[in-house]
Amino acid sequence: MPPVVTMVSARIAPERVIEVIDGFMAAVRAGMPERRHTSLLRGEDDLWRIITFWQNRSDLDHYLTSTDSPFATQLLENAGGQPTVEILEQVRDNNATWWT
Repeated sequence: MPPVVTMVSARIAPERVIEVIDGFMAAVRAGMPERRHTSLLRGEDDLWRIITFWQNRSDLDHYLTSTDSPFATQLLENAGGQPTVEILEQVRDNNATWWT
């Protein structure tokens, strides 16, 4: 099974941004063992995005069934956003040792 990536995005009012940053950092400090990597990104026009890499779709599905509200969605909702979620399958990666 190939790795998958989730991208959860929402527009967050500038006065609520600290809630997103603090919440994200608290979760990172607490540990997120089911995820390979997660990043918090800021775009233009108050757009915030949490991108997370998962080992495979099975790991993501297991996580989703283990929680009432996924972390990234809940974090952005709690800060007043209306999250959209995308799930993508990783096709290639520049870190692959066989790719030259």
